[in-house]
Amino acid sequence: MPQTLNEKVDIIRENLLAGPPDLMDVGGSFRVNFESGQSVYIYVETYDNAIIARFDTRETDPVKRYQEMEALRRLLAREISFASINEFDEIPSGKDRFAYTAEIVVDESVVFHETITYDAGPVLDDEYRETADAPPAGAPSSSLDSASPSVSGMSLAEKAIEELETIDGKMLRQSLDMMNLRRSSGVRMALTRIFRNAVDAEELMAATMDEAEKLTSGADREDLSIIKAINTEGFLTPVIDLLYDAVMDGDAD
Repeated sequence: MPQTLNEKVDIIRENLLAGPPDLMDVGGSFRVNFESGQSVYIYVETYDNAIIARFDTRETDPVKRYQEMEALRRLLAREISFASINEFDEIPSGKDRFAYTAEIVVDESVVFHETITYDAGPVLDDEYRETADAPPAGAPSSSLDSASPSVSGMSLAEKAIEELETIDGKMLRQSLDMMNLRRSSGVRMALTRIFRNAVDAEELMAATMDEAEKLTSGADREDLSIIKAINTEGFLTPVIDLLYDAVMDGDAD
């Protein structure tokens, strides 16, 4: 079923959360403050049935205003890679203030269609779970194995924190893109939120348990099983393992 405009805005918000340093909800819409110093409001315009980005400035020089708008449009296009950003148009505003809006057009072929083509076989039966968890014959033991001397008794959650401290939001999004996770994937959003809450091992575990409870659909379970099977190394591996275990332990209950 196609998502509503509000659901599309939620997808945009979730993807931006891992990137810009300051994001504030404002009564259903939200404001993003970028490191460049520019701010933009993103909201649903029900009259036009569209998602709108609004930019306000006090710059009186029209050339500089245009440069600001174009810089912001390029920034938004980079941050919201699954949508196109139309040209900004000026709208009426107060004294000494200039306001511009641009429509954000979400590419539904990217957001709402499966792109994963990896054949993982049956993903919910016990036999698959056992084989997915087991290393190939003759393969070296995982570096995350609690018996591994490189881990030195560190818990998987602590290992996850150690790995996540080395990355930023851009690296996270690139890694999720390389996993071929669609932008609306529940697993992608779960990993993004876990990353945002990875303050320490305890907070990460709490966030993981919360997100595991939300992954109830067959498509989400399939996505999770696939990325666990194909991501045996990398900075997200400990988090994926934790999330997978939490989801499957929940099934066992």
